[in-house]
Amino acid sequence: MDILKYAHLKNSWGYMKMADEIIKELWKIKDGIANEYGYDVKALAAYLRAKKHNEKQYVVDLRAMRQAAEQIRIETMP
Repeated sequence: MDILKYAHLKNSWGYMKMADEIIKELWKIKDGIANEYGYDVKALAAYLRAKKHNEKQYVVDLRAMRQAAEQIRIETMP
C-alpha cells in the first residue's frame, strides 16, 4: 500500500464535500421519519413492512441474469 503515501488528499476534497451533503440529507430524512413515529423502532419497522407490501413497485432480480450470463460464458469456453 505504498501508493497511498503519494495520493494527494486535496484532489478528493470536492468528493468529500458532496458525500457530506448527501449524508446530511439522509440523516435529515431519517430524523424526520423517526420523529414521525415517536422514535419507536417497532412502529417504524411496522410502517416499513406495510409500505414494502402495499406499494406496487417493479422489482428487478439480477440473480437470474447473472446465472444466464454465467451459463453462456461456460458454454462458449473452448
